[in-house]
Amino acid sequence: MSDTSKKSERKFSREQRLLLPTDYKFVFNQPIRSSDKLLTILAKQNQSEEQARLGLAVAKKSVKTAVHRNRIKRLIREFFRLNTDKLACADYVILVRSGIDKMDNRVITESLAKQFNYLRKKLT
Repeated sequence: MSDTSKKSERKFSREQRLLLPTDYKFVFNQPIRSSDKLLTILAKQNQSEEQARLGLAVAKKSVKTAVHRNRIKRLIREFFRLNTDKLACADYVILVRSGIDKMDNRVITESLAKQFNYLRKKLT
């Protein structure tokens, strides 16, 4: 297998994103929830898709500067991209809380791993 095909397998594609307001409404309607002091993950089993999909809600009220909002979104997308094969086929929406921008990347990644692990058990 060539290097380019390996990269495309691990790409965070358009099909892996929640794009429409109806997609978000679907998840917000009776989700399975996991929370800690940094973030909340809402999940709902999807019937039509064969893969996990991700939506992000990083509010300006929670994270003041665009630089920090973008860092957090990039970190979450990268975690999701690298761990897609370990996740249940569901739609996920991640909501961040105030103070997450002051945390180290490692702490945020550990929080994501712990919560996605909990959700995987609940969804399967």
